[in-house]
Amino acid sequence: MEPLLYELHDMARERGVDGYRRMTKTELLEVVGGGHTGGPTTVERVVRGGLGLLTLRGGTPENTLALETLEELATAVEELAAHEAVRLVAITGAGGRIFSAGADLSAIAGLSGAEVTERGSAALDRIEAVDVPTVAALNGHAVGGGIDLALACDWRIAAEGARLRFIHNELGYSPPWGAAGRIARLVSAPVALRLFATCALVSMQEARGMGLVDDLASPHRLLGRVEALLTRIERADRVAVMATKRLLRPDTPREAHSAAFAALWDARTAGASSTLPE
Repeated sequence: MEPLLYELHDMARERGVDGYRRMTKTELLEVVGGGHTGGPTTVERVVRGGLGLLTLRGGTPENTLALETLEELATAVEELAAHEAVRLVAITGAGGRIFSAGADLSAIAGLSGAEVTERGSAALDRIEAVDVPTVAALNGHAVGGGIDLALACDWRIAAEGARLRFIHNELGYSPPWGAAGRIARLVSAPVALRLFATCALVSMQEARGMGLVDDLASPHRLLGRVEALLTRIERADRVAVMATKRLLRPDTPREAHSAAFAALWDARTAGASSTLPE
């Protein structure tokens, strides 16, 4: 099986290869050996009752993220969230080894840093902005930009045995698509800095203890755990959940909280009154 990007970096380091962090995956494979490269990652979608499920399927097992993939994913999330039957949108990866190895470095190699960060960040901001709850179903390892994507979702449910690899700083970059800001909402700034600065490899069990992951499941029960979450969400009113998610966003004014409650209260009162016998 083709090695993951961070595994190629480890092999290159062990062999004393100079400048390996700046090499593309194709160049690394030529230097240290490896498998084949495939086509771009695509986004598959399916609706199962109240669950909108999106699956990253790459030409290689890494499910790497070109900017076009992120933009396609954002559009799919928005379209599923607009579907009246959908109560939860889940993003997962094809295969059992990896959720996403992060940015497709070969696809973005010729782009400016501004384009890479602005387009990728805008796509993840769109995912974060939908009113329907979202969950990253981490079927395997999340590396670099794959962590950025997972953090753009409201929740993360992970397969036992998978890991988070904070490879951003090892590659010589800061997190490209908002991971630093999002992770600082979940852990303290010193803890977040340590994860990035030490290029930490964190088990999902450790990540759950830190608050980065909300739940764990065995790999073959991962989607079952997502569906169990959906069952609990479906007990709530869809419009009320969406309104509450909007209120939880940073810097929401107090007036918005009052207006949201008043609108929902009045709508329910009016609905109850319309069913009363004359």
